[in-house]
Amino acid sequence: MQRFIRLMAVARYRFIVELTGVFVVVWLACAGLIYVFEVSHSPRIHTFSDATYGLLVTMTTSGDSAVAPQTDAGRMVMGLAVIVSKLLTALLCALAAAVLIERKVREDMGLTMHRLHHHIVIIGWNLKGPHIVQTLRADAQYAHAPVLVMADLEHKPIDDPLLTFTRSPYPIRGEAIERASLPQADTVVVLANYGEKQNADALTAVNCLVARQHAPSARIIAELLDPAQRPYLEAAGANLVIGIGEIGGFLLAEATIGNEQARQLLSYLAASNHKQPRSIQAP
Repeated sequence: MQRFIRLMAVARYRFIVELTGVFVVVWLACAGLIYVFEVSHSPRIHTFSDATYGLLVTMTTSGDSAVAPQTDAGRMVMGLAVIVSKLLTALLCALAAAVLIERKVREDMGLTMHRLHHHIVIIGWNLKGPHIVQTLRADAQYAHAPVLVMADLEHKPIDDPLLTFTRSPYPIRGEAIERASLPQADTVVVLANYGEKQNADALTAVNCLVARQHAPSARIIAELLDPAQRPYLEAAGANLVIGIGEIGGFLLAEATIGNEQARQLLSYLAASNHKQPRSIQAP
C-alpha cells in the first residue's frame, strides 16, 4: 500500500511537470504565430517580447483588451491558446490540490519522512503518553523540544504542534525507523503495550534492543510492568527502567506509615489523572 501511494505521488509530480511543459510550449508557439500575424497590424506588437507578454496576460487572466489581435489568423491562434490554457490551468490546480491533500493525509497517517535531530522519541502509546508530553511542555527546557511518537495508531494521538507521528508496527521495525529519524534521537521512551498481558515486557525489551542498535548514544527509558523482568530490560540497553508497580507499592507503603511527601505525591498523581483526557485509551 505504501509503495502504491509512493508511485502515485511520483506520477502526479511528473504529470504536473509535463503539464507545465505543455503550457510553456503552447504559450511560446502561439506567441510566435501571433507575432508573425500581428507585427504589421497591431499597434501593441512590435517585437516577439510584446507578443509573448500579451499572450501570457490573456492566457493567465481574463485578457488585456489593448492587446487584442487585429487579424483573423491572430484571433484564431489566441482563441486556441486561451482554450488550451484554461484546460491546463484547471488540471494543474486540481493536481496541486491533490498533492497538498495527499501530503496532509500522509502526515496524519504517520507516513511522512521526518528529518529531526536531537529529538525525543516515544515508542508505543498508552495512558502514560499524554502525561509525558504534558510534563515536557510544562518544563522550560523541553517546552519547545520536538517529540515524535512511534505507535501502531491510525492517526496522531494528541494535538500538539511540536509533536509528530510515525505509524509503526509493534515492536518497531522497517521503514518506520527511518521515518522517525531514530538514529538522531537524544532520548527514547519505550512505553508498555497494555494489550499484551503476558508479553508486554518482552515486547518492550525488543523495542529497547532495536532502539539501542539504531541509536547507540541515546538515553533509553523503559516502562516495566513485571518487576521480575527488570534484568532483561536492562540487558536490552535501557538506561533507566521505571517499574510502575514498584513505584506504586513503595508510595502506598510510605503513605501508610505516615510519610507526608509520599502522600503529597499520591495526591498530585490523583489530581493529574483527573486532568487526563478521557478519550485516550490504551492500545
